[in-house]
Amino acid sequence: MASTATPPSLEMLNKLQLFRTTLVTFLEWKNFSDVITGCYVRVLLEMRNEDTRREGGDRYYITCVKGAQKGPVYSGFSTDGATTEWHVLVELPPCFKSTHNGNVVQLTSISNSPFRASEYQSWIENVKSNRQHFPSLPQLQFRLGMLEEQKQQALTLEPRRRRNDEDPEAAQQRERKVADIRAKIEREIADTHVKMPLIDNLKTFSLEALQEMEREILDLITKARMAINERSKCMICHNRLCTEICYPCKHQVLCKDCAAHIRGRCPAPGCRLPVQMTFEAYTS
Repeated sequence: MASTATPPSLEMLNKLQLFRTTLVTFLEWKNFSDVITGCYVRVLLEMRNEDTRREGGDRYYITCVKGAQKGPVYSGFSTDGATTEWHVLVELPPCFKSTHNGNVVQLTSISNSPFRASEYQSWIENVKSNRQHFPSLPQLQFRLGMLEEQKQQALTLEPRRRRNDEDPEAAQQRERKVADIRAKIEREIADTHVKMPLIDNLKTFSLEALQEMEREILDLITKARMAINERSKCMICHNRLCTEICYPCKHQVLCKDCAAHIRGRCPAPGCRLPVQMTFEAYTS
């Protein structure tokens, strides 16, 4: 991540804070580790120098989440007795004592309370003293946007087939309309996509049919790779890969060299927003 001498505000960190209860709702997501990476947690940690410990109360600190990994099953993070094998990876500066598994903490160590002003000041001091980098505001806003999109997707419920107090005839009409839309989508998919047989059915095909299928698949892979390569190229030099994001439009359409000299508006198709700055794309 690009470095900056200016720390983000406490308000921004609060927006990116993940509470223990929030993490619990994310546990069943297939991309759990990607969802939480780059966010912040208030976690119970122990300093190396015992003289720096605060007297009384819990010793919570702000730290950045670097991902998650599976390990021994544990409980205690939920009142319903649930268990999980997910452990959270955190950024642990040298001033903290390593946990039993290094930089890995359990959900039980993560707080459900917001960051405090004193913890925010301690976080700034720790980052500076350990010569670490503060994330830039555009990077944090980009990460916040990703988090909000993922939350909305998780909260979106599938529509019920029969609504409360709905007239049966109206319900049938609505279901027929849904079926017509589904059939239209299936026709469009059949016209624009390659339909492949089930793996289990391949044994019933003749050798000639399998060879012909192999040629079609290799041709499709070649075309897909060419399309991916073209879409990944910088829209100015058309040579190097896109690695930089334009701000505030957030289009990733520039290589590092062209981004250093970009002036004016974003070159993405249909985008006319002025480029205020560029930064390297966020990666896990």
